[in-house]
Amino acid sequence: MLSWPDELTTELRHDLFGWCELWSVPTLADEVTVAVSRRLTSSLGRANYRHQRVTLQHTLLHPMAAALLREVLCHELAHLAAYRLHGTKIRPHGREWKALLIAAQYPPNVTYAAESLPACFAVHKRFRRPPARRSSWARLTQWIAGIPCAVR
Repeated sequence: MLSWPDELTTELRHDLFGWCELWSVPTLADEVTVAVSRRLTSSLGRANYRHQRVTLQHTLLHPMAAALLREVLCHELAHLAAYRLHGTKIRPHGREWKALLIAAQYPPNVTYAAESLPACFAVHKRFRRPPARRSSWARLTQWIAGIPCAVR
């Protein structure tokens, strides 16, 4: 039975079943687990063949990202379908995977430029550089040279 999060529409679920029919792996639609995760931050989605699971980034649930959500779900499901059809020795973004995405009428994109993502993906992180640590020897040589140094 397909495990389907409440946040995702039934329309997407029907798309998932349609893609599996198109790719000649109809049983995959019943066996796959789809999850939404806040912990997934470095990519938009992830497919795990061993557990038959597709994990999607939570920001894809934003209304501005509806089209991207559909494309990412298709992208990740195509990984599982390609492995089922051709075995696990194929390349993750190889020709078998690309053929499935093209059949579903999506471009075989592996990555997305930050500028092409919807505005809801604008994440501004500020990184503070940690203060430089100076050894006791460095502080002593500065003191001897007459250079003021901060003591912690």
